[in-house]
Amino acid sequence: LKRAGRFAARRVRVAQFPLACALVRRTPAHGTMAADANAYGFTVEWHDKHADLIREYVLTCFVPTQRKGNLEVAMYDPKANRSFLKRIDVPGLSLQDLRVGSIVKIHARQLKVVKYNDDRTRQALEALHCGVCFLTVPSMFQQFGTLLERMERAGLRLAWLRLVNDNGPVFAVQVSGDDAESRWNSIASTLPEGCVQKVSQDELESYYDRARFPTTAAFDNCTLCVVRPHIVKDGGVGTIVGAVMEAGLEVSALDTLTLDRAQAAELFDVYKGVLPHYAELIDGMTAGPCVAMECRAAQNVCERLRELCGPHDVDMARHLRPNSLRARLGKDNANNGVHATDLEEDGEREVSYIFDVVLGR
Repeated sequence: LKRAGRFAARRVRVAQFPLACALVRRTPAHGTMAADANAYGFTVEWHDKHADLIREYVLTCFVPTQRKGNLEVAMYDPKANRSFLKRIDVPGLSLQDLRVGSIVKIHARQLKVVKYNDDRTRQALEALHCGVCFLTVPSMFQQFGTLLERMERAGLRLAWLRLVNDNGPVFAVQVSGDDAESRWNSIASTLPEGCVQKVSQDELESYYDRARFPTTAAFDNCTLCVVRPHIVKDGGVGTIVGAVMEAGLEVSALDTLTLDRAQAAELFDVYKGVLPHYAELIDGMTAGPCVAMECRAAQNVCERLRELCGPHDVDMARHLRPNSLRARLGKDNANNGVHATDLEEDGEREVSYIFDVVLGR
């Protein structure tokens, strides 16, 4: 009787809210036009570590047409044939983040975009990610921070970056953005002849091969510098790379990666129970791709990098060290622009964890 009563109550609730149920069922899975937003459809995957399964969902992104505001998303579970996440705001998310192969964070879940669900979505994302791939020559090494800063100011977004040894230190770079080709050409026309080489996407991908191009990390006399995801997204990697080089520190290894929660927790375990914003720190470090650098010097490399970065507390940095990286680029204490190893004895351990354990040699 109790079970029959619960089923009856459930039927009453559904009958009372038929429109809400219909709206959930009609959440578009493909790119469509809605009254208040353009909807774009994606297939995403989430690694359920508890079950050790890859779960697939249909994600719909709603881009407001009549007002400025956050993007909204809804998720549908095709296997269970039910709504997984009702339409909600996702602060900080942009349509440009949802390219195939990228990882986005929604409600503490890292989702990998594996497919565009329709031609309209594909065309929109390809237009946003019209990209340029290029290699620098070894003689351009010390000027790379300035070059990258110019590209970011021109509206080009860093998509991928790695330092390799190809008869000398070479940066392999991919940038993207609206009208990327013409923006890049306006910058390239002012550079010394032969200092960069434009390549195809396929040619650039050969530099992803860690067997052919192993890490350039030395794992000694070093410290770790990580450009946080909010800087990679908003622009500022060039400022940090340039500042590190101008400070006389050697950038001996550099790579782009996206940390999952377990990896971020391992790297920042020393701060657990110490920083009141530890949870927000992990959230920020797993929100998207970051750029990791091994920085080296003959002496006091850890102290010199910390001095360049400034106090961990952003407000304190702005008052005491207004020219420091955290004062200039930090948003709040959890997203303060850059991580720098705190203790000299931890430098080699942190560098080894990122460039050997997470990325692989």
